[in-house]
Amino acid sequence: MAHFSFNDNNAPEKKEQGAVVRIRGLHVDVGGRVLFDDAAADFRPGEISLIVGSSGVGKSVLLGILAGLIHNARPGFNISGSVFIGENDIVLRTSGDSVGVVFQEFALFDELSPQDNVRFARDHRSPRSHSTGSHSTGSHSTGSRSANKAAADDVLAILAELNVPRHTPIAHLSGGQKQRLAIARTLSYRPDVLLYDEPTSGLDPATGRNVAALIKRTHDSHPTISIIVTHDYESLTPIADRIYLVDPETKSLRESPPSQWPALHKQLQPPDLPEPPDTGGMEFWPRRVANKLQEAFDKLLIGTSRAVEETAALPLRLLPIWKRWKWGLRFVLHYLNLVAGPSAWLYIAIAGAILGFVSTYFTFHFLPYANYTEPLLLEELLQSIGFALYRVLAPILITILIAARCGAAVASDVGGKVYSRQTDALRTFAAPPHRYLLTPILYAFLLGAPLLLAVGYLAAEATSLVVFTATHATHGPAFWQHHFHRMLRQSDGWFFSGTGWLLAKTLVCATGIALVAYHRGMAEKKSSRDVSRGITTTILWATLLVLVVHFVFAFWEFDVVKSS
Repeated sequence: MAHFSFNDNNAPEKKEQGAVVRIRGLHVDVGGRVLFDDAAADFRPGEISLIVGSSGVGKSVLLGILAGLIHNARPGFNISGSVFIGENDIVLRTSGDSVGVVFQEFALFDELSPQDNVRFARDHRSPRSHSTGSHSTGSHSTGSRSANKAAADDVLAILAELNVPRHTPIAHLSGGQKQRLAIARTLSYRPDVLLYDEPTSGLDPATGRNVAALIKRTHDSHPTISIIVTHDYESLTPIADRIYLVDPETKSLRESPPSQWPALHKQLQPPDLPEPPDTGGMEFWPRRVANKLQEAFDKLLIGTSRAVEETAALPLRLLPIWKRWKWGLRFVLHYLNLVAGPSAWLYIAIAGAILGFVSTYFTFHFLPYANYTEPLLLEELLQSIGFALYRVLAPILITILIAARCGAAVASDVGGKVYSRQTDALRTFAAPPHRYLLTPILYAFLLGAPLLLAVGYLAAEATSLVVFTATHATHGPAFWQHHFHRMLRQSDGWFFSGTGWLLAKTLVCATGIALVAYHRGMAEKKSSRDVSRGITTTILWATLLVLVVHFVFAFWEFDVVKSS
């Protein structure tokens, strides 16, 4: 079996050196409940360490702190003390770029192939990882080609070593293949510390032992600090060098000597859960209502504050700050396909055609005293339909449909990434979601919304022409063409009158929809129901925002038209 060596020809086969992980005086308070108080532990290079404890004692929180995913900026968390990786205290920062995580849910990027999942991690290594790579003595261009070939060889080597297919879609991989790919991707990032989050959870004993053997083989081939957070000590104890127990009574990490490992089950304790408040029976209902109203008001204030912050930060969010441009553009194309892909074109074109039919057919069909009034008003009716479709009806309908259809699609995609922890995986690779998700989403809506509006309007215009010529055969297309666009034509200019206003309100709507879809998608997701709720609230708030934007623009836009 081939071994992945990071193309470091000067490095020994096994890297026993590395930074020590030291936890000192760690205090963790989550929502008023103390999980750790003055906890301390040491994890050494070349060792596999287990952190074992019953469900609910704080193992996952500790893993999040070690990974740099949980910090004091997160609401409800109060963390103090030190967690050193080498000389760096990760408690004092919001990312752990020297830590890799193999998530329980694998957190693979669904839209990328297995090979590209590994490439993404490799391309986002920190400079310290690249500095130990292969060296080139040729020219810059030769060195660049050599580096690219070395990178490709690294990716293929680790996939071959862990027996992962290169191009099979993620959805078609087996559970074992997904786990091996998650390990391959994390190893490719070349972390100082490798964390495993409940790697045997939900597995039968035989499969659990196979997973333990895989972790052991991986560690032997790529020795580093391996820390496994688990409650399944039976499968993983045979590969451990060190075991720490999470003691809910003392709120500490207690190292268990090897002599006591056969009796670990006797040392585990359930979490010390706080007693629920005694309300003397059923809580007084006015108080419950008041508490709910206060909670809703607090959420409104927080949401308003975040909206103001995001609006102020919008210019920064539009900056394409990506470590590798090819990955940023991949995400842009991914979201552009969600927002303005072929299905969106068809959806909007059908809506535009319906709008063109309704506005033209029913205007003439239900015209009072048509035999007398239509010959007098025909030209004016046509130009009014043309003006209304271009300036009012098509923009409102199409942007509402974009908010509903495209906003829901993006919220579903982002919510799925949160629920499957792909967003946490991005963070562990030093790829912040606001850069790799929000920025591409903004570009997708800013490019896609005007395009979809054009598709919808052209469909409405074409349908109006067909309906008019079918019902007014004596006048024909030339008559329709002359009068339909009469209020929109400008004597000097390539565009119709009001195109600037049209583009402005479309882009404002697109920006608002993008922000709503992203933030509703990024809200905490503990179940598939939360993902569905995020989609529903996105449709609600995005459509309401679109209506408000058009309402506000109408005062300025048509006052300007009237005064001119």
